[in-house]
Amino acid sequence: LTELRKVESTLTMTLNQSRQRLHELRRLDESSDEYRNGLRIQRDRLGLSAWIRGLVSEHPAAVLEPSEAGRARVDQLCQALEGIELRLRSYPEVAESLGKETLRQRELVDGVLSDLAAVRTEIRALEGQSDAARKVTTRGEEISRFLGRLQEALRLYEVADTSSELSQEISTLKAEVERLTKLVSEHEIGRKLENALTTIQNISSRLIPKLDGEWPDAPIRLVIQDLTVRVIRETRDDFLWEIGSGANWLAYHIALSLALQGYFLRLPQHPVPALLIYDQPSQVYFPARRAGKGTDEVLDPTWESEDIVAVRKVFTLFDEIIEKTNGRLQIIVLDHASEEVWGGLKNVHLVDEWRGKGLVPEAWGNA
Repeated sequence: LTELRKVESTLTMTLNQSRQRLHELRRLDESSDEYRNGLRIQRDRLGLSAWIRGLVSEHPAAVLEPSEAGRARVDQLCQALEGIELRLRSYPEVAESLGKETLRQRELVDGVLSDLAAVRTEIRALEGQSDAARKVTTRGEEISRFLGRLQEALRLYEVADTSSELSQEISTLKAEVERLTKLVSEHEIGRKLENALTTIQNISSRLIPKLDGEWPDAPIRLVIQDLTVRVIRETRDDFLWEIGSGANWLAYHIALSLALQGYFLRLPQHPVPALLIYDQPSQVYFPARRAGKGTDEVLDPTWESEDIVAVRKVFTLFDEIIEKTNGRLQIIVLDHASEEVWGGLKNVHLVDEWRGKGLVPEAWGNA
């Protein structure tokens, strides 16, 4: 059995060597084909030089006679063409030699495989006749597998560059791949979006009770797909278009826009400008003045006490938000509400009164 194991080991080595030679011959054959194709391309391109030289020799009157340097250059190209033609003519001999060697190696592999199968058959027969032989065989197989793994590990170690610089670069690239994978991962994008919407909902839920909404304790959630707001109530959820009352609409719009700005201001480098512009938030509580009444006495509508309280809640909230953000958020309000509504608030200032002036100065029209 020991002698047969030695023979098996020798045959296995011979088989591996023959297979390696076959692989090298296959690669050499592929390279020779590429080399032949390259020679053919060069021959086709250099063929023009032979045509020019023949044309000058046969029809000198019809062709502009080249200079001595030009004639020498054409002769040089023609010589290169002849060398390529010679190599192309010798290529069949090279291909034939490669084919013969490949055939010989294949026959050698087939013969070794046949001998190896016979030896292994005899080894299995001997192992079946003796328990001691089976134990020796099992132990020998374990040793062979261990040696094979050890040799493979050594080969990989020799091939790989284990320098500290390469290891550091690999670690850096792996970290970059992980970071980029998270950026493009749909699951990660969905998770971040859901967290952002939850944060905005929490901020707006703290703002709604400070306004004149119908359900101050009901949180609201931004629905990005429909660009609307959903009011989350105990019994049902209502979308903005299902809710009446302009006061509700005003409260939800203001709370949500302020919540969005609050979320953006928490980010270190957000691209959204810290600026909000509201156009006549008080219009919900009284209609615009009718056209045709131009006297100063009727320019201002009559305010009810509850209307003043409701609109002042809006300006009071603006004042609180600007105070909390340390002036990082700027809010511009275009309204015809009097100072009775917004006066006395620390961060609310009258910039200018456009009544009777217009946004475009009259002097500009005369310029």
